[in-house]
Amino acid sequence: MTVSSLLWVDWKLAGRQMRRESAVRLVALYLLSFGFLVLLCSGGTNRFLSGYWTVTALLRPGVSDEEGEGLAEKVAALPPVKGAVYRNPEQAWEEFSGRYPGLEPLRSGQGSPFPGYVEITLRPDRLSEERMEEVLGALRPLPQVETLLSGGEAMPRLFRWKAIANGILRAGFVFLAFLLFLGFVYQERGRSVLLGADFLFLRDRGVTGRRIASGRAAGAALTTLFLAIAASVVAAASLLWLSGRFHAVRTVVGPPGELLDPVWIVPIVLYLLSAGALAGVASLLGGRTASPSEGK
Repeated sequence: MTVSSLLWVDWKLAGRQMRRESAVRLVALYLLSFGFLVLLCSGGTNRFLSGYWTVTALLRPGVSDEEGEGLAEKVAALPPVKGAVYRNPEQAWEEFSGRYPGLEPLRSGQGSPFPGYVEITLRPDRLSEERMEEVLGALRPLPQVETLLSGGEAMPRLFRWKAIANGILRAGFVFLAFLLFLGFVYQERGRSVLLGADFLFLRDRGVTGRRIASGRAAGAALTTLFLAIAASVVAAASLLWLSGRFHAVRTVVGPPGELLDPVWIVPIVLYLLSAGALAGVASLLGGRTASPSEGK
């Protein structure tokens, strides 16, 4: 027998058990894939913070709407910037009076007591103290800008807590993946014990334990790769549905359109290949644990 003919030996010898185990793996991979996609698209806490933590450039009196809009366009072209919106003095007053009604007497004459401003949001994947300082550095020399509001002393503390929170989320994902890997090893070990007599039969007829182990590992990797693809498709569809239906999900993960961005293709492919590779390693470890002589 060749290695290729041993790819599906477990399916041939224990088809019913393989179907049960594959169903369990599909559910586990769905949960892992869902968590992976959430972390990938959200950047942990990055997307949530980028929607609420903004840089506001207060403009000097006398800056025209054309200058304000032109400034917003130039700022929006900076690499770390996701969006920049200009609000003229009248719009600034309307926003303030809408939030705090009953303050109309504060307005004297026909003018607005507030200056125009440009509100700037950073891209979730560029949300860092260095990138924010890059934007601030580009705005400070501009004659139209009077004051920059970026959080002041709270900004370094925010980014420090952001890094801690993101580290905890990523560690949680790694721990979940490790538990899944242990589950794979346990499944492979139990099946190796069950099929021990069949593998002994093959070894007695000239099929070495190394060839059996490599064939089974390749088969486990391919099977899990197919399961991971199916689980990821269902997880992506679930996330798209949730993002389109619930504002909280859009805030944390992103709008549905951004989830289809081609930029995610490479990390998703690497994730799928990693799932298959881990299953192959689990097959080797599980078979060796069950039968130490299998590799001879």
